Amino acid sequence: MDISPLPPNKFSTASAGLVFDRQYTQGLQQAFSRITNELSNAIKASGSYIYTVGEDQIFTPLVAGGPITEAEHALFLSKPIYPETDVLAYRITARPDTLFSNQVQTDQRMTPSILTELMASAAIAVPVLSEQELIGLLLIVRHGDEVNDFTSDEIRLAEWFATAIALALENGRLYHKAQKRLSESKALHQVTLAILQKLELDEMLQIVCDEAQRMTYSSGSAISLFESEDWLRVMYCAGETTEKQGRVAVSHSNLGLAIHRTEPLIINNLLQGNDPSRSAPISMLALPLRVQGTIIGVLAVFKAKGFEQEDVRLMRVFAGQAAVAIDHAQLTRQVHEMAIMEERHRLSRELHDSVNQLLYGISLYTEAAQRKLEQGDTVSAQHHLTNVGVSAQEALKEMRMLIFELRPSALAQMGLQASLSQRLKAVEEQLGLRPSFKWRVNVPLDNHVEEALYGITQEALNNVIRHAKAHSITVHLVQSGQSLILKIEDDGIGFSPQQVSDGGMGLKTMRERAESLNAQLSIDSALEHGTRITVEVKL
Repeated sequence: MDISPLPPNKFSTASAGLVFDRQYTQGLQQAFSRITNELSNAIKASGSYIYTVGEDQIFTPLVAGGPITEAEHALFLSKPIYPETDVLAYRITARPDTLFSNQVQTDQRMTPSILTELMASAAIAVPVLSEQELIGLLLIVRHGDEVNDFTSDEIRLAEWFATAIALALENGRLYHKAQKRLSESKALHQVTLAILQKLELDEMLQIVCDEAQRMTYSSGSAISLFESEDWLRVMYCAGETTEKQGRVAVSHSNLGLAIHRTEPLIINNLLQGNDPSRSAPISMLALPLRVQGTIIGVLAVFKAKGFEQEDVRLMRVFAGQAAVAIDHAQLTRQVHEMAIMEERHRLSRELHDSVNQLLYGISLYTEAAQRKLEQGDTVSAQHHLTNVGVSAQEALKEMRMLIFELRPSALAQMGLQASLSQRLKAVEEQLGLRPSFKWRVNVPLDNHVEEALYGITQEALNNVIRHAKAHSITVHLVQSGQSLILKIEDDGIGFSPQQVSDGGMGLKTMRERAESLNAQLSIDSALEHGTRITVEVKL
């Protein structure tokens, strides 16, 4: 993994392969700065330097202290050292024991190395070990114009300081691991919560991308979903990525390569040839999103530094949960779209069966009236025009009901009480009925209860407008003990229940909604005595 030059600061936890929160970073910075300064003062050294060593065996500059010059400090920070080119790093890696020399420039164990560039004449190199694993290096130097010989006591003191450094680094590793696990848990919780909240697909994609970035400390993320067998569509991008929203060919893309491999794909130092605005490389980790063995898309994260196996482990767990969440959101959207299409078909049938027929009747009555007027039969013409007026009123009623149904439902926003009140004012009152509404409910109602009761009420009100020829209508919803009682009553012409089929007048729909609540629904009506519909729901 390539390492870019470090910024000119005295401390970089990112260079150590660790990423901590700001408070913890400041604490480590203070601790290591104190160690290097105190050590340099204690043994009168020209400078003390701490490196970290990762799995790649690269010695990465971490912090420097003591009476070092700005040039020495800049040189240290800009020079990761590699066992292939630095003899000191090679020896420490091969055999992690303390090395010291009071004749550095002629000691083949230490030159050529970083000590050569630091112009050291004497040096102590102490490996920083954690359970026999090399995790760092403490380097102490003296220049030629000073007392060169390190004593055995000074070497032992340096080794003691190296032990303290090892303990701090190991604590940092444990802290980092705990933070990773906590981040993983939070990310999975956020996705699970999004499923339970039934969020829209776009909201779900944003949550997944944001959490994936946070877990891996990435600068960008993207989600693409299958559009067809040969094409992916990048549905959402966040931050700095090599992808843009739009279609991507499965056979000629890095995202498609992740699908063909069916395993997490890491591409470190990916050149962004397609983006002339960026010349710096960027790394990508892409994972197939799989639901019950079927790949539905790809989740990718991006950052400047390379990805490691720990990132793969975290993202493998997260991608499984994210795939389920995205698939759930897609199905929810499909169900919603199907419901919209079904509602459109229903409204189309309503328009054809009611309004369209009434308008056709108006046309026929108008033509008949015109013929009668031409014949001088004003009485018949008047009769036809009266029918035109009646049909127009009926069409107006139907259109008002359909227009109200086309409006966005206020139920989710306003609740059942306000929605019923709004319906009575917007439709019944405007059509000349005298509506009366009473509400006495002291407990909050579940969404499915409100939806079912609203549906029953709306069906009943539509029946009154179409068939009852009523002058007034009453809607009561009251709580009685552990029961909720809905009553819809009109003073219209009524009907004989025995003469109405089970599916007529929306009775089947009302009964199905009542059954969904385990509620009792009763319909009392008689010719010329109006109609009363009662629904009793157990709370």
